Amino acid sequence: MKIQHFLSFLPFILVLNIYAQSSVSGKIVDSSNVEKPIPNAVLITDQQRYFFSDLQGEFSIELKSGEHIQKIVSIGYETLNAFEGFSILKLSPAKSADSERVDQDEINSIADTQSISSNFSFKSLSKTSISNSVPDFILRKAADIRLTKKEGFQEKLKAVSVKGLDKVVPKMVNKDIYSFDWFQTYIEIFDYQFVSPFHSQHTPHYEFYSIYETPEVKVLSFSPLKKGFIRSFQGVVIIDKLRSKFKKLQVVLDGDFKLNLITDYHPATGLPKKTQAFIYPGTGGTKLSFFGGGLAFGRIQKKNPEENDALLTHQQVFYDFVAEDSISPFPKPFTKIYEDEPGEISEAYWSNFEYAFIADEKETPKTLEAYIQEENIEKRVERISAFDGGYYPISIFDVDLTRLFKFNNYEGLRLGVGVITNESFSENYRLGGFTAYGFKDKNLKYGLNGGMLLNSDTSTWLNAFYDNDIDEVGMNNFLTDQRVYSLFEPRLVNITFFYKYEKYGLSLQHNFTPQLMTEFKVDKSSISQTENYAFLNDGILYDDYDLSTAVFGLRWTPNNTYSKIGKGIYINDTSTPEISAQVSQSFDGVMAGDFSFTKLSAKIEYQIQHSWGSLSSIELGGDIGFGDIPLTHSFHAFPNSPNKPNILSRFSVAGVKSFETMFFNEFFSTKLATLHLKHKLAAFQLSNTIQPELIFISRHALGDFENPEQHQGISFNTLSKGFNEAGFELNKLFFGFGLSFAYRYGAYHLPNLEDNISLKFTFYLKL
Repeated sequence: MKIQHFLSFLPFILVLNIYAQSSVSGKIVDSSNVEKPIPNAVLITDQQRYFFSDLQGEFSIELKSGEHIQKIVSIGYETLNAFEGFSILKLSPAKSADSERVDQDEINSIADTQSISSNFSFKSLSKTSISNSVPDFILRKAADIRLTKKEGFQEKLKAVSVKGLDKVVPKMVNKDIYSFDWFQTYIEIFDYQFVSPFHSQHTPHYEFYSIYETPEVKVLSFSPLKKGFIRSFQGVVIIDKLRSKFKKLQVVLDGDFKLNLITDYHPATGLPKKTQAFIYPGTGGTKLSFFGGGLAFGRIQKKNPEENDALLTHQQVFYDFVAEDSISPFPKPFTKIYEDEPGEISEAYWSNFEYAFIADEKETPKTLEAYIQEENIEKRVERISAFDGGYYPISIFDVDLTRLFKFNNYEGLRLGVGVITNESFSENYRLGGFTAYGFKDKNLKYGLNGGMLLNSDTSTWLNAFYDNDIDEVGMNNFLTDQRVYSLFEPRLVNITFFYKYEKYGLSLQHNFTPQLMTEFKVDKSSISQTENYAFLNDGILYDDYDLSTAVFGLRWTPNNTYSKIGKGIYINDTSTPEISAQVSQSFDGVMAGDFSFTKLSAKIEYQIQHSWGSLSSIELGGDIGFGDIPLTHSFHAFPNSPNKPNILSRFSVAGVKSFETMFFNEFFSTKLATLHLKHKLAAFQLSNTIQPELIFISRHALGDFENPEQHQGISFNTLSKGFNEAGFELNKLFFGFGLSFAYRYGAYHLPNLEDNISLKFTFYLKL
């Protein structure tokens, strides 16, 4: 090479040399026990860059040219300043506790500074890989993000893909590996809640120590104050003293599953700019799976972890930050928005970004293609998503799993089928129907319904329906109650008092906001009796009658977050309170309606999550009716004690929100107030698969009934003296089964002691 050619390349050679990096890796252990790794040790370079050892005490660092590790610090150990190679580094336990304990007020002050003080817009790229015994699961997302004081954190997703799958299902959009905001009350890691070390409510559960400090930074180590605090982290955080903001954070978790998470923060905004998370099997006891449903694709561990080499790797970057008070939220008030659903995203799309990690230069391996085809993964993923809501998709129909099998004392065994069209049929129209047969009453029940989507942003549907079925006397259903899928309905087994109805009508469903759901319904129904009951009104005895009714209901969940995927709206995260209200009016003389009456109902549900994993809940409900109300449309307090003579003969299934010692048909009301109090302790970790939950329960009801003499052929009591019961449940003892005990006390205590006692089994199974 000629000298002039060499000289022309010399500047480039010098630049490359300056920015050349060297890889350094090793493991940090306790010098007194080399089998004991030291996580959260901080490696500090002479260029004031900071790195951490992971849960296994291991580290892997890219050092710049001329950069060296200057020292290693860790809580409870002497500072290491001299290094002989990097394979195994031994730290000696500190002879004295020279680390300075940091006051909780200082932590809370930093958290306040870190909190949002402006409106932001920025972008995000993330890649999640799960490796186990089947071909790798790779999920990638690209999003525009708004963080505003009005709406909080919102993602408008530009692309979502799982390698090998053509379609997007809600879990691919909604599933977050970790919480973006570490200063909120609880942090979610793969759907499991942990108490935040940096929220004022929970800092008392942690102890913080300063382990290194310069004029620019302060390094804090933190850990739970009490051993065995299972909903907590250990970690280390680097504070930028000049800005009083986080610079870098690492948390580790060594329990049911293992976690190592590192976040770098943007210096000016205090928001995360890069996060790496690693999750792998721990001692077990929790299921970790992206899709669930027993699918190996995307699974990290079962309750009993067998695949010890499974690993989730998550990388995410946030960039193009803009901070201005004038930045507004996305026009659509959803936490996540993904409207396009373009199908499979090409590899070329991901290769266009400047961040190398998001691209995958490898072609989709033949093993993945073969696996997805042979195991029918795409269809199974769709079915699992539908199954969560109690449906099973077959072609253009979703089969309603709640209608397949039921049992009660009037129909006996009830077998049926219900279907509704899905988006494969149409996104703007839906058709459905059901039929069922009771083997004891030997009657066929059936219904038809249809709907037209008027506005997808507000989930506005106009529906028409026709039903010919039975319903429980005194049942007051809220129009806007969420559909809850259960393998069977516990109370239904014991119900004896039904009425028949034939009903047709129209309804309009509309969400003023995602959190405020409403429905307005008008219908005409013809009622007939299954028992010897008649309603005496204006001197006329009615056993069959017609009702013309208008009902308006709403449900407000102010702290829930929702996502919009295509034209569908889905719950992203649930949180209390949940408030429901409903008014119904029956009209005399309108469309041949026989009676005029009004009913008002409301209820509020609220839960309090406690730091140690326990949960307190309260549900307060009230109902009032006035006018000519037949018994079929009055109120009951959800009794669930069979009308049988002794404890063992009453042994059955306990309900979710029912009075277990209140006999069926014992009380009816036109005015009713109920209070349900529960306190659930953290699960007892007897083994990975046996983790029973103890719940203490207190239930109360107060009511009255106007003109009970109008109701012929049946005798019942009122609740004017107040009904009380207390008890407990020991749930999930074996395959979802548990035991329930309740005791009736107070004004309606019965003379025979065993009539006040309920002993039943419970069934809670999450598939």
